[in-house]
Amino acid sequence: MSVLNENQLLGASGAGGDYEIKQSLRFDDDVYLSRTPSTASNRKTWTWSGWAKRGNLGGDQVLMYAGFSANYNNTIRFNSDNTIYVFRYDNSITWGLSTAQVFRDQSSWYHIVVVVDTTQATSTNRVKLYVNGSQVTAFTSATYPNQNVDQDVNNTVTHKIGNNAGSNYYDGYTGEVNLIDGLALTPDSFGETGDYGEWKPTKYAGAYGTNGFYLPFEQDYAVEGFSTVTYEGNGATQYIGGTGFSPSLVWAKQRNAASPHEIADIVRGVNETINSNGTGAGYTNTTYQYNSFDTDGFTITDDTAGNYGINGNGQSYVAWNWDMGGTTASNTSGSITSSVRANTAYGQSIVSHTGTGSLSTVGHGLSQTPTFIITKKRSASSSWSVQHHEMMTSSTGKLLLDSTAGVVASSTAYMFSATSSVFSPIYTNSGVTMISYCFHDVANYSKFGSYTGNATADNAITTGFTPAFVMIKRTDATGDWMMFDNARNPTQPDGGTVKALFSNTSDDESDTYYGVQFTATGFNLQYNDSSSTNASGGTYIYAAFADTREYAYWYDQSGNNNDWTSEDSLTESDVMLDSPTNNFCTFDGAGSHLGVALSEGNLHAKRVSSSNWHRPAITNFDLTTNKCYWEVLAISRYIEIGIVSTKYFVGSDAGANSSDAVRVGTDNASGTYGGGLWYVNASDSGSDTPIFVNGQILMMAYDPDTRKLFFGKNGTWYDNAASSTASPSSGGTAMYTYSEAFAAAGLLFTCGVQTSHTATANFGQDSSFAGAKTSQGYQDSNGIGDFYYAPPTGFLALCTANLPEPDVIPSENFNTVLYTGNGSTQSIAVGFQPDFTWIKGRSGATAHLLQDTIRGTSKYLISNSTNGDGTLNDLITSFNSNGVSLGTNVNTNANTATYVAWNWKAGGSAVSNTNGTITSSVSANPSAGFSIVSWASPVANGNTIGHGLSKTPELLIFKNRSATSAWGVFAPSILGNQYLYLHDGGAGSTSSNYTPTLSSTLMTVPASTYYFGGPSNSGNNICYAFHSVESYSLVGKYTGNGSTDGTFVHCGFRPAMIIQKRTDSADSWHILDNKRSPSNVVDDRLYPNLSSSESTSGDRVDFISNGFKIRTTNGDFNANGGSYIFLAFAENPFKHSNAR
Repeated sequence: MSVLNENQLLGASGAGGDYEIKQSLRFDDDVYLSRTPSTASNRKTWTWSGWAKRGNLGGDQVLMYAGFSANYNNTIRFNSDNTIYVFRYDNSITWGLSTAQVFRDQSSWYHIVVVVDTTQATSTNRVKLYVNGSQVTAFTSATYPNQNVDQDVNNTVTHKIGNNAGSNYYDGYTGEVNLIDGLALTPDSFGETGDYGEWKPTKYAGAYGTNGFYLPFEQDYAVEGFSTVTYEGNGATQYIGGTGFSPSLVWAKQRNAASPHEIADIVRGVNETINSNGTGAGYTNTTYQYNSFDTDGFTITDDTAGNYGINGNGQSYVAWNWDMGGTTASNTSGSITSSVRANTAYGQSIVSHTGTGSLSTVGHGLSQTPTFIITKKRSASSSWSVQHHEMMTSSTGKLLLDSTAGVVASSTAYMFSATSSVFSPIYTNSGVTMISYCFHDVANYSKFGSYTGNATADNAITTGFTPAFVMIKRTDATGDWMMFDNARNPTQPDGGTVKALFSNTSDDESDTYYGVQFTATGFNLQYNDSSSTNASGGTYIYAAFADTREYAYWYDQSGNNNDWTSEDSLTESDVMLDSPTNNFCTFDGAGSHLGVALSEGNLHAKRVSSSNWHRPAITNFDLTTNKCYWEVLAISRYIEIGIVSTKYFVGSDAGANSSDAVRVGTDNASGTYGGGLWYVNASDSGSDTPIFVNGQILMMAYDPDTRKLFFGKNGTWYDNAASSTASPSSGGTAMYTYSEAFAAAGLLFTCGVQTSHTATANFGQDSSFAGAKTSQGYQDSNGIGDFYYAPPTGFLALCTANLPEPDVIPSENFNTVLYTGNGSTQSIAVGFQPDFTWIKGRSGATAHLLQDTIRGTSKYLISNSTNGDGTLNDLITSFNSNGVSLGTNVNTNANTATYVAWNWKAGGSAVSNTNGTITSSVSANPSAGFSIVSWASPVANGNTIGHGLSKTPELLIFKNRSATSAWGVFAPSILGNQYLYLHDGGAGSTSSNYTPTLSSTLMTVPASTYYFGGPSNSGNNICYAFHSVESYSLVGKYTGNGSTDGTFVHCGFRPAMIIQKRTDSADSWHILDNKRSPSNVVDDRLYPNLSSSESTSGDRVDFISNGFKIRTTNGDFNANGGSYIFLAFAENPFKHSNAR
C-alpha cells in the first residue's frame, strides 16, 4: 500500500477540522473478510453502518453476510441490476427489501445503514434502510420479518464483508464499518448534513454490544519485530507490502495447495532458500523465488514455469516476517568467527558460520542468553535442529523442525554452554556452512515457553501479550509443528475451526478443530482431544510473537477485539487513502468505453475489445482546478495516455480521437498510435526517440494557469523533443501547451489500451500500483497522497481535499421546490429570495409560467407559447426573502394539484446598465453566472446591450414581451450560428444573421434584430443570460451513442436540474430535476415547449456525483451520433458530493 510512516498517515486526508476517515479497504479479485462470533448475542436488534464506493457494476455484490450457508443467512448486497437488497434467507426468502432506485455512481461514496429490530409491533419498523442519511421508502418488493424472530447476525455463524457463502464478491472500496449489537439506531449516529447539503461522516460514540465492532480499515505501518502478511500470487514479479519494516527473515508458505515452506534471510542472501519441511541444503533459484527485501515488504520473481513455491498465479500465501536488525557484521565473540544480523531490542538474530569439525562457540549478537535456536546446514543435507530451553529431558535433547518426532538425542547441547554472547552450535561438521536463528524472551513481544496438556476445553497459556503468531510442538510424543497467526485467523473462535500450517510438511492449510484462541494475555487451548496441542499429560513447547502494530485493517477498534480474518488475496496493499472524507480520482466507469475493463478499484485498465484504439478509460476529476500530478505504470506495451477536453462528451471515444487531443504512445513495434513517440492531433511528433517502454512508471503534470502538460518517466521529466530538460516546478519547456479555448472547457486524463494490454494509474492513493511496485510514500505540497516519485513543487494529488472550496453554494442560488396546491393562498419556501421562478403543473396539462422581479409579479410569460407578457395578479403575488407567495390561480395553485417551481437568484431589484449603446435594466448575480436583462425596442444592427455579468454568457433565452414572437435560444460558444426555439421542439436553424456577438460585458445585436426588438418590433424585451460557473452550473453539449450505456457528461458537480434539447433533429425540450426524481433513474420529465403533464416512462438519465449519464436509447436523449445541448445546475459541488 501507500503510507510508509505515521506522519504520512495523519496528513493523508487533509480535510481540516471535520471528522476524518483516513483510509478504506479495496475489494477486488474475489477477496473478503470473515469472522465467526464465539458466543451468540442479540439476534433480534442490530444496526449495520458502512461506506461504499463502487468499482465495477453488475453481478450480485455482497456488502455484509451472516449465515450457515447460502440457504440460511442475512445479507446486504448490491443486486445485479444495481439496486440494494436486504434480506433473510431460510431455504427461501423469509423477508426482504429491494429498492426501486439504482446505485451505479462509481465516482463517490454511499453511506448505507441497515437497522433490524424484530421486537417492533409494526412490521415496517422492523427493517429500515437508509442511504446518505435518508430513509429509503420506495421498493420494488418489500416483506418484513415476523415479530421477535431471531436473525443470523450476532449468531455463532460465519460473518463476512465482501462475500456470501462463496460467491457474489463485492467490487469497490469500503470505509468505516460499524455493527451495533442490541441497538436500533438512525443514520444520525454515524453522520450529519454538511454545509452543501451533503451527508458526511461523524464518529460513532455509543456502545457496541457483545458482538459489535468498528472497522476503520486503518493500517499501522510503524511495526517492529514481527508481522504476518497474506497475499495472492500472480505468476509475475510483484511486490508484497505492508510488513511495517524491511524484513530480514521471511518464511512463506502456500495456503491452498501442497508446496514447500520457503525460508530466506538477508545474511544468506535473498536468492538462497531453505525448505523447513525437508532436509536439503540451501539452494539458489532466481526464477520463482525472492528477489529483494524492500522498505515495507519484499519482492518476489516470476513463476513462469508454474512452480507454485511463493508466487503461483492465483494461489494464496502467507508470509511471516522478522526484523533481525539493520546491519550484518562479523562477530568474533566465539571461537569461530560468524556473520551476524542482530536486533537486540527484540531479542532475535541471524547467525551464519562454517563448522570446524569440533565443538566450538559462535557469537550470536544478542544481549541475553538465547532461549530458542533453530539451526540448519546450508551447504549439506541435514535435519533442522531446534533447541528450546524448556524442552529437554536430558542435556542432549533436541527437536527436528522437519519431523513429527518428539525430543531426540543429540551429541551436543548448546543450552548449557550458551551465554549472553555465544552458543555452541548443534552441528560441528568441518567446512559446512550453517545458519541459525536465535531468540530470547522480550517482555510484551516474544515468549518461548512450555505447558502440559489437560484435554479440557480451557487450558490457558500466559505469554503476557496478545500473540500474533504461535508455533506449538509436542515433545513427549510425535506430533506436527503447529503454526497459527492472527492474519489468517485474527479471532480463533471458541470451539471453532482454526487455520493451521505445519513446518514439517508441505501440506496445504488445514481447517480443523485445533481450538487455539489468542487472548489478551496469551492463548487458550480449547479443544480437548487434540494430541498435537492439548493431550492429557502431554508436554509441549511453544514460540510466540506479538504484532507490535497498534492496529491493522482487520482489527476491531471498538474495544471488543472482535477482529476479522483476511481471506484470499486481500492484503495491506488494498488499504487505500481513498475515503469518504477525501475522495480520490479513479477511472470513471460511467465515462469509460465498453471496450475497456476496469479493476483494482477502477485504477487498472485493460483493453478487452479489438476495435479502434480510441475507446479509452477516462478519469472522474477535472484537471483544471489545480496544478496536478499523477502516475501510470505501463504494465504492457500498447497503451496511450493523454488529455481530452470535457467539451466533447462523446459516447464512443470521449474525445480521445479529436483534433486537439494529445496522447503519448508506448513502444509499439507496429508503429500504430505509439511507436514510443508522443502524438499531437493524432499525428507523430517527429521525434525518433521512444518516450517509454513496458514496465516503466510514467509521470504527468498539468498546470492550468499556463496550460502546460509535462511528461516524464522513472523520475526524469522530458520536453517535446524527448530531451530530459523539462521542469514542471520551474515552468520549463513542456511536452505540449494547450490553447486557451481547449483548456477552458475542462480537461480529463485518458488512458487507451490495446487489446489484452494493461496499465495502472496512481492519482495519489497507491504508489504500489495494486501491489506491483514497492510503495514510496511521497506526498504533494499539501502533505497529501502516496506517490512513487516526489510530485513537482506546487503540484497536487487529484482528490477532493485538494479541490478549492466552491465560490457558490448551489442551494443559495438555485433550488427546485415541489408543492401541492390548496386553491387558496400559500407561501412556498425556497431557501432564498428568488428573482426568476418557473412554475409547471405536474399532474395536469398546464402552461409553463415564467415570472421575474424585473417584469414584476403581475406579468408572466409562457415557454410553450409565443404570446407576449400576460397580466394576472393571482399567480406569484410576491417574491419574498425565503421564497414566493401564491395567489389562487389554477395554473399555479389548484387545490390538490401538484407543481414544481424552479427558482434562480439574480441580483434583486433591477439596476440601470449603461455599458452598451442601449440602456438596459439588469438584475445580475455575476458569481452565479446568471442575469435577467430587459430593454426597450427599437434596436439596430450593431447596437450593444449590457448584460451585467463578469464573464461572457454561454446561453441566452430571448423573448419579446410586447408581441407574439418566438422564444430564441442562443449558445454561440457551443452551437456557433445555430439557434433554437424554446417554444418549439424543432431542430436548430443556422444563420449568422440571428446570432449575437457576446463579450464579458455586452451583447451585440446581429444583422437580424428580430429577437432583440428591432425596428419592426415595439415594447420591451427580456433575456435570461447564463454562463458556466465551476462546481455550480454548466452550459454544454454532448453526442449520443445509441446505447443504454450512454454518454457520460462530466459537470464537476452532482446535478440538481438539467434543461436539455436535441439540436440536429426535432425533439422536445426536457427538464429533469432531483426533487421530482430524488433517486436514480431520473425519468420524471416535463417539456418547456409543451403543456403536457409530467411523463415518467422510460429510464432516461442517472444524476451522479460528478455529472450525468445517459441510460436510454431513445432519440430524444441518445440517438447514435445525435447532437444535444444542455444547461445544468448543481445540487452539490463534486468536492462535497455523495454518490447518488
